Amino acid sequence: MARFSCQLIFTIVVLYANAQIDSVQSRLKEIQGQVRLDFSPEVAEKIHDHTFNGLQNIQKTLNRFFFYDEKLKQVFEQRGVPSELRYACISLSNCGQPTHKKSARKGWYSLSHQSAKKQGLFLSNYIDERFDVIKSAQAFCDVILEIQKRYQDWREAYVVFCSGDALWQKAKIISGDSTNDFFLISSHLETTFKNSYSDYVAAVYVADYFKRRELIQTDYRETTSVPIDQFITFDRISKKLDIDLIHLSSLNPIYKKRIIPDIDRLNYLKIPKSKVDLFYQLRDSLFTEINSDSTRHYPAYKPKSKSSTSGGIVNIVYTVRSGDVLIRIADLYDCNVSQIRRWNNIRGDYLRINQRLIIKKPSSQQAYYRRINKMTKAQKNNIIRKD
Repeated sequence: MARFSCQLIFTIVVLYANAQIDSVQSRLKEIQGQVRLDFSPEVAEKIHDHTFNGLQNIQKTLNRFFFYDEKLKQVFEQRGVPSELRYACISLSNCGQPTHKKSARKGWYSLSHQSAKKQGLFLSNYIDERFDVIKSAQAFCDVILEIQKRYQDWREAYVVFCSGDALWQKAKIISGDSTNDFFLISSHLETTFKNSYSDYVAAVYVADYFKRRELIQTDYRETTSVPIDQFITFDRISKKLDIDLIHLSSLNPIYKKRIIPDIDRLNYLKIPKSKVDLFYQLRDSLFTEINSDSTRHYPAYKPKSKSSTSGGIVNIVYTVRSGDVLIRIADLYDCNVSQIRRWNNIRGDYLRINQRLIIKKPSSQQAYYRRINKMTKAQKNNIIRKD
């Protein structure tokens, strides 16, 4: 009798699991658009992980996603990219909240520094437009559309976007494939990218599942962008306009250090619509006082000196080493990438090993900044972390 009961329970579990699989497969066929949504054990595992092990995290991610969903849909349709690919930000970055903080790819659609710059996004040691939802989506569309023209398959285009063309071609060679079998080639990708497609399919399914069951709680408080043409810190704005600092930061993720720097362009800040009138009433007083947090945060790590302007400007020489990029050097020297380009007559981002760059600094600060060129990589990383 006990043996029969165990067999019955096992049978019920198997039937329930099969019913669940059939349900998922059926729904994927219903919501499939231009991008094929193939079911696999990896898709089932990821869906289970979202809905059981990481339910709270996926709800937060989907709340962020659906706040921008209609605008994202418009971007993808306008650029001729299947609108269902807008869900890619869920699997790529948890909608701007990546698990791996050290990844070189950033923002809602996990763009590399090179791709972002090529698509015209503004990147500096204080601003990263890859975290601008709409601009990131536009750049993603342009990049993946170009890839799709070469591969003629949206699944391949998506995986190549994730892994890079070189790794996809390498996987193709290792697989010995002559029929362009998508799943066979994918299985030979590096572990990091092997499940890129199944993660995407699971993201599409879970987003649809939560939306149909009305499990989304989106904060629809209206916001407005206001122009900022001077240096200011989020801390000061938060206090003057009585806006929660964390909320202000979440509305403006492009500003990496809660600072709006004074650079040669007009910046914009998103604030609750209810605070717009107050912003314009207090605008003059926002910028007239040089408050203590300015000195503390911009730059965040700066040598002490009695006078930052006495003695004129001197040229500091920095020798480019392996792993250096302009944004990293700018962070070390508390300046802008555009300034380094101008001082050295550089047009793009390409640097040569042992290339000598000129950095202009007040003579009163030269003792500190000259030391940077002799620092180890670990010492430089420590300065950047403090920033």
